[in-house]
Amino acid sequence: MADRAAVWGPQRRLKDSVPRLADESTGSFANRLAHAHGLELGMFLDRVGTGRQPVNPRLPSLAELYVNREALDNLAVLSGRTPHQLQLALTSLQDRFLLSGDDPACWEWPFKVREGTGYVVRCCDLCAGARGVDEAAWLLWPDQWRVCLRHRRFTDNHRGQGPYVVPLEGLPEVVRAHADRLQLERRFGTAGAELFADGFQVVACWWARMGGDVWSWTQRAWRVALEARELRTGPLVIYPEAVQLAREMLRYEQEGARSRAAREVWVEQVQQLMDGWGLEGSEGLGELVQWLDHHARPAASPFAPDDGRQRRRRRVLAVGHSRLAEPSGSLPERSCML
Repeated sequence: MADRAAVWGPQRRLKDSVPRLADESTGSFANRLAHAHGLELGMFLDRVGTGRQPVNPRLPSLAELYVNREALDNLAVLSGRTPHQLQLALTSLQDRFLLSGDDPACWEWPFKVREGTGYVVRCCDLCAGARGVDEAAWLLWPDQWRVCLRHRRFTDNHRGQGPYVVPLEGLPEVVRAHADRLQLERRFGTAGAELFADGFQVVACWWARMGGDVWSWTQRAWRVALEARELRTGPLVIYPEAVQLAREMLRYEQEGARSRAAREVWVEQVQQLMDGWGLEGSEGLGELVQWLDHHARPAASPFAPDDGRQRRRRRVLAVGHSRLAEPSGSLPERSCML
């Protein structure tokens, strides 16, 4: 990849702006804008600023595009929008993510999304089509996977072989679980999201250790034509159990009892649930005890942990999935700590 020698500049704006997609990545937007101009992506970027030529046509699905302020102005002209409008629409164009310095218009397309930006996740094809987008598009999403409840689609930041978009008609229990999760988060706000994150991480640890031995998880993967032990299947196949466990955690929080007897009763009830899921209850005892240890005291107000726990819980969903998505196809580590 050679550095581009010059900037051609925004020669003209589009006659018709490209359709807007909520939460779209800047790289995906630029890719669509290039095609609307009848240009290859690299030629289009020459009009935005100087940078390293992306030779991989799949680059919009791999990482994110970042620009400085002058390049933002050029991109705004090419898109027929104001810089402020673009910054409102595209997260990585916000001031805090702009490239620093007073250099002429320039851009960077590193092979890793900046920390705090999110993950590049494939957009639901039917959502994109409904907005008039007839090519692949990617979102900048807080998690490494996403469920579209309207069209029953699962998408993620999958980089290997296999479908980018997984229809969920064959997994109605996953669709119901996602609806239940949204209900939990609507009702309890951040606390509901944190409880789901905790439940997800615990079940992810179970999947990492015994996923291949759990028939329901294997069957779910097969029903959507995925490999049972493929890393990307983890979040999808464990979704129902993760939501159910989050609700059990909610019940424990609401009851507020923290005696040893109360802990033992709760663990026994969860182990009975696990038996119904086809898991050996004793296999998950360690993760349950760890979770209880972090919740030794009832919250001062309904599900409002102290600042340290809030920061830990906000990270836990991404951390939990990162263990499911380690590179080189290896399975997650067997020891999962909350």
